[in-house]
Amino acid sequence: MHDIAVIQGILDAVVKEAKGKKPKEIKLEVGIGALKNIQADNVKFWLEEMLKKEFGPDLKTKIKVKEICPEINCKCGFSGKVSDFNVTHEMAHLGTFEMHCPKCKSHDFEIAKGNEVLIFALEFK
Repeated sequence: MHDIAVIQGILDAVVKEAKGKKPKEIKLEVGIGALKNIQADNVKFWLEEMLKKEFGPDLKTKIKVKEICPEINCKCGFSGKVSDFNVTHEMAHLGTFEMHCPKCKSHDFEIAKGNEVLIFALEFK
């Protein structure tokens, strides 16, 4: 269910940016943090469907979805990417995940990247 909430947030931002325009084509590039545990194919499919519902069935879409790898800033001084993490669909619903600092194994760090949803590019034609 959190998938649809994330996708709805992207849709809301696109509609707001369109400001009443009636585009014939929308090009969109989004980034979704890996800690959100949302499949890129699902994002693309539902965005296409929801954009066509909003702007009409003849709308052409070009949507790219990029996964953003987690990065942390740990108190031990490590700053960088973390490739060893676990997040299930259920955990993502709760906003939780299993991850530790690759240098000191601590769980006491700040997430710098990997839990966000970003619009990198948006174009209307």
